[in-house]
Amino acid sequence: MCTLLLASEVKPQVPGAWKLLADGVLTDWKPEESYARRDSDRAAADALEHLNESGYLLARIDSVVFSDQENVLFSTRGTPARVESIRITGIGDQGLGSFGQTMDVRPGERFDRRALENDIQAILMAFERRGFPLVQVVPTVEISGVEGGQPAVTVVLDVIPGETLVLNAVELDGAGRTSNRFAARATNLRVGEILAPYNPAAIRADLEDTGLFETVGEPTIALTDSGAVVRIAVTEAPPGKFDLIVGYLPGSGGREGSFVGNGLLELRNLFGGGREVSLRLVRSPGLASSVDVRVSDPYILGLPFRATGRFEGLNQDSTFSRQRYGLEGGYRVAPGLELVVTTSSEQVEPGVFGSQIVDGRPRVAASSAIFAGAGVRYRRIDRPINPRSGFLVEAIVEQGFRRRTIPEAEGDQPVEPARFQQQRMELNSRVFLPTWQRQALVLGGDARVLLGGRAAGDDENVEYDQGDLYRYGGARTLRGYDEDQFLGRIVGRLLAEYRYQLDRSSFAFLFTDLGYVDRPALVDFEAETDVKPGYGFGIQYSTPLGLVTVTYALNPEVGIGQGKVHAGLSFGL
Repeated sequence: MCTLLLASEVKPQVPGAWKLLADGVLTDWKPEESYARRDSDRAAADALEHLNESGYLLARIDSVVFSDQENVLFSTRGTPARVESIRITGIGDQGLGSFGQTMDVRPGERFDRRALENDIQAILMAFERRGFPLVQVVPTVEISGVEGGQPAVTVVLDVIPGETLVLNAVELDGAGRTSNRFAARATNLRVGEILAPYNPAAIRADLEDTGLFETVGEPTIALTDSGAVVRIAVTEAPPGKFDLIVGYLPGSGGREGSFVGNGLLELRNLFGGGREVSLRLVRSPGLASSVDVRVSDPYILGLPFRATGRFEGLNQDSTFSRQRYGLEGGYRVAPGLELVVTTSSEQVEPGVFGSQIVDGRPRVAASSAIFAGAGVRYRRIDRPINPRSGFLVEAIVEQGFRRRTIPEAEGDQPVEPARFQQQRMELNSRVFLPTWQRQALVLGGDARVLLGGRAAGDDENVEYDQGDLYRYGGARTLRGYDEDQFLGRIVGRLLAEYRYQLDRSSFAFLFTDLGYVDRPALVDFEAETDVKPGYGFGIQYSTPLGLVTVTYALNPEVGIGQGKVHAGLSFGL
């Protein structure tokens, strides 16, 4: 026979608030679990445990009084215990002999069991990092005497290091594409050697830093007959993505409206080794277009060095074309931190319009250049798609030599090419600050700087050329303005966004940009320095097809109905 009891018939007993009366002092006390029945023994045991953790080792519970409104435990706390001495045994020659000097529990101070648990955890982590993942710590707390009513305790921590383990393999549970060899390299774990250092938090951070996984679980150790296997549960990110951004620029000054846009195709984790290939195509206003191709391998010949090859091509209608070939090397010195070296070669060729002579100079001169530089990248954010806290920064400085050929004003014979130095600097930074629930403030800045040197034997500064300068403005640089609207030797912006997070990938935002453009005197252009503000709003929303981003951007020079609209779609392959 079975009796079904409906939920509406269940009337659990809900106790009132808990109070702890100790030595005449009444305080609130929240037990770790609720008691459905008036179990005075359990309540007294939990309260006594609470007092012991706070150092009252001789405390006792005298009585428990239950009522519908308030439950009171009457206790005698006594005097908190004092630490008489601390001994750590079993340390051996592991380099932790001075650990007692850094413990939270110290002789002469009040005994705190929670602090002692933190010290034990620190010892366990220290031994794990030294290759003893099976370490154990057996604590003993003895009352060594009572002076003036205050108990004195002796703390003994017996450390049992256990055996060192040989790492047989690193296995990613849930990974279908990423190789275990790549996982071992990314986490700095050496298969076939002693599992040391072993730092679970660092292992997890290293895998998250690759950007190849949507989730990374806590590492665990599985013992085998000949050693150990480190296993990490992961969820892989899509092996590629395609981003498409389309913008509409409304007509003004007799100019018709036009569409602009760019597309990015990115293939990640090729052959399971973290390799990447990307292709970006950009269609700017007029007849301007550009292409950017990159190929990257994070471990060249199995060594912890990343190498990235790059080709950039820019065609500015019939004014000029520029090709740039670059090679970048990176060495990761810590999770999220990478040291970078760069080298590049570029050529500028004037077009029909650019080669025309104006005031004794062509609009764009033919030139070639070689640059080399160094920099640093640091990235530490809580989520890769919609971060709420953390920061990232990238800074690269390059030094180079440029040869520029300027033809005679009359005739086709060029003069002797001018050779001079140039310096380039690039800075990108973002800071993510959580505010209220599901909200975040994003602050940041971008800057590009080109400094011209002096030609050999010439005391005058070398004049700048269109082919050298940066193009700025648009959805990815200075919002509220046309794509590549500005030209300058120094360009940059400060930005602020306030985001309301709709879910893990989606957010609505308000933004403001404050741009800066310093343009030197050029053929057809006078020198100009200006500050360009932009502002607007947008939304990034996760759909079954992918991430959809829509932005409406304005600047003070246009009406509210003449803003720049950009719509983007990003989806995994």
